[in-house]
Amino acid sequence: MKLSLRFSWRMLLWLIPLGLLLLAIGTNPAGTGAHAIAASLAAIGSKATPISVRVQPYNGPNAWMPLLENGEIEMGIINILDSHMAATGTGNYKTAYPSIRVISGGVFPFTAGLITRDKLDVKQISDLKGKRLAWDYGGHAINQTWQNAVMEAGGLKPSDIVQVRVSNLNDGVRAVPEGKVDASFTAVGIGVVEEANAMEPIRFVSMPNTDAANKILGRYGASVVKAEPATGIKGDTYVIGYPLQLVSSSKLSDKTIATLLKAWWDNMAELQTIHPLLKRWTKETQALTNFTVPYHSGAVKFYKEVGVWSPKHDARSKEICQ
Repeated sequence: MKLSLRFSWRMLLWLIPLGLLLLAIGTNPAGTGAHAIAASLAAIGSKATPISVRVQPYNGPNAWMPLLENGEIEMGIINILDSHMAATGTGNYKTAYPSIRVISGGVFPFTAGLITRDKLDVKQISDLKGKRLAWDYGGHAINQTWQNAVMEAGGLKPSDIVQVRVSNLNDGVRAVPEGKVDASFTAVGIGVVEEANAMEPIRFVSMPNTDAANKILGRYGASVVKAEPATGIKGDTYVIGYPLQLVSSSKLSDKTIATLLKAWWDNMAELQTIHPLLKRWTKETQALTNFTVPYHSGAVKFYKEVGVWSPKHDARSKEICQ
């Protein structure tokens, strides 16, 4: 008992400067890439530090962003375009959340595209004209934004397809093998795609790998990339790629940020074994130079210490803070 009490007091003394005992990461529902990444980070963070890190799933960032701003959760998994919209109150956000800060550039490239039933005669995006597509995605509004970009790159307008509203990303994916829709937008290599493929074989529809398509996607911070082998990738398949980031609020302390970043940095080899997506969570992708909201001051200090923060990062910070 004495040993237990002594250990508990040491932990408490260590944690007081961190300002919290429990930390939550907001994510999309289970089965999504965001949830898988957050669960992996939580496992290592809880194991390698005295902080207890948990995953808190929501329909999407639109649902958890107000909670990040007011301190009900401390972190979240979100992509580069959603981060900018949330910070500025544009696009899918009616309210600005200016305290959002990047902690890690995260998984890059995170890849996504439109899936269809493998037996359908759909070879390219334009073949979906007149077909039923999942639409709206509820609290995961950015999914619709990415889908619109993919459609535009493939020569489709919203009026060219039949819109079938779904409540979230997972429902849209499941609607494909169920025959409720002919296509839905989703990430490559995530659990809900495996689930859908087990119901009926699915396939990612290849995007046009052209300068015109890249110009369209470039407006959103994305580009056309060749997909790695995964469920639903049949032959050479081109999808979109973009950073999927870990963010926090500027109110979270530098010490807390540094403690977790060091744990993930030092245990990266183990982290990368937890889920295939984490193979793209590398030391090179933690401080990307195309960020759309500022990095947290604690993250900047840490990345400078480990030698991956450069003058390009400082220049980008000044550019987006003007």
